[in-house]
Amino acid sequence: MKYILPILMAGFLAAGTASAQSSASVQSGTSAQSQSSVQANKSGAQASGSGSASTSTSAANTGKSSTDISGGTKIDATLANSLDAKKNKPGDRVEARTAQDVKQDGKVVLKKGTRLVGHVTEAQARSKEQAQSQLGIVFDHALTSDGQEIPLNASIQALAAARSSMDAAAGSGDMMPSGGGMTSTSAAAHSGGGLMGGVASTAGATAGTVMNTAGSASGNAGGNLGAATRSTGAVGGLTSMGRLSSNSSGVFGLEGLSINSEASSATQGSAIVSSTKNVHLESGTQMLLSVAGQAH
Repeated sequence: MKYILPILMAGFLAAGTASAQSSASVQSGTSAQSQSSVQANKSGAQASGSGSASTSTSAANTGKSSTDISGGTKIDATLANSLDAKKNKPGDRVEARTAQDVKQDGKVVLKKGTRLVGHVTEAQARSKEQAQSQLGIVFDHALTSDGQEIPLNASIQALAAARSSMDAAAGSGDMMPSGGGMTSTSAAAHSGGGLMGGVASTAGATAGTVMNTAGSASGNAGGNLGAATRSTGAVGGLTSMGRLSSNSSGVFGLEGLSINSEASSATQGSAIVSSTKNVHLESGTQMLLSVAGQAH
């Protein structure tokens, strides 16, 4: 009996030691698994965060163009919406379209028909208290056909009446003869004989001269009209195609309007003024824009 008790005691001690070692092993394994899981989750979160940041940056850059429009670039444009100093207010949207391709370093940076977007910076109607009407306009970006937005800072260097207004003022529709009319006159001149034939021939020649003169006058009507109604201090004029030349400045064919260079600035754009009426620009008004640099 005295040997059995020590043996039982030793057995109990051995069992307790094995149990403690097993528990420690289980705890160690559980802790290792937990740490491994936490580290994996952190890695996944970091990867996800990095991916989200990349996606966000990519989305922010969508629709933006890396194209820069250099300062001094001239843009031949046509106003797409009418403007009025009495009706418009600062912040109102202004749109124009490029009338021809804009090239830079031999490459086309803005295609013909590109939308030019800006806003009204100032609108002052003429009244008893306000002797002068004023309208401020600046263009701050271009929108390409594929949705790209190109920042710029462009002001109006020159203005000219819409082509339709100039043609109407010059009466070009009535002055241009038809080819059939000229042929009939010539045939009638040759059909007669003797004195009557000579009179008809002379009349035909005179009519032809008048018609040719009228045709020449019509061809130069745009330029002459622009020169005749240019604002004070305006230089340049219209090309043979009836568009503003790249060296033009001031207002042509729009009576009573002028561009106030002193009130114009890179941030406020161009100030169009009139001391005789409210400043009003019809849709189709020709514009020569000058780029000062990128808008910020």
